[in-house]
Amino acid sequence: MRSILSVFFSIVAISAAADSIAPTFPALYSVTGVEADDHLNIRAAPDGVSEIIGQLANDATDVEVFALSRKGQWALLNSGETSGWVALRFLVPQPESRNALGLPNGLVCSGTEPFWDMRFLDEGALTLRTPETETQHALVSTAPSADYVRIAETGYRFVWQSEPGDVTAHILPGHCSDGMSDRTYGLHYIDNQGPRVGCCSLR
Repeated sequence: MRSILSVFFSIVAISAAADSIAPTFPALYSVTGVEADDHLNIRAAPDGVSEIIGQLANDATDVEVFALSRKGQWALLNSGETSGWVALRFLVPQPESRNALGLPNGLVCSGTEPFWDMRFLDEGALTLRTPETETQHALVSTAPSADYVRIAETGYRFVWQSEPGDVTAHILPGHCSDGMSDRTYGLHYIDNQGPRVGCCSLR
């Protein structure tokens, strides 16, 4: 009887593991478990002996994680003009915060040559800023609807008003480089105006 129960609970455990949802990235985390007089080291490689390239405060929040190491013990994030690794056991996921469009609060997309950045407003519009101008544009359509947006999984399609014609744009999951640093981004932007291309961050 004991053997049968052991097999049963093993099957239950395997089923539960198979039914768990793997985390999607990018995502925001907070630092936890670090003493008040200490900090969390950011390392050049996902191990405890590699070069320290930066630090996080013991109470840091809005830490954007882009990927995990192969064994899932280290998290990849940005530090200055490069990216590095911190031990995942010192990070906890933050509750998801979304705006009326279903997009993560704080989402910003930006590009270079020429420099620009784009932010999204609850009232169904976006602001586009360049070194010379800042303009607001209404969103003509978005997909999927706000209740079903999972930008880190399936991306986001939207159309915004501009001259001489409306612009069709996509934010898509996947590695992105800004072309000017060694920073990592987990979302990229592209539209049919130019085309304009860039990377997106959750904060």
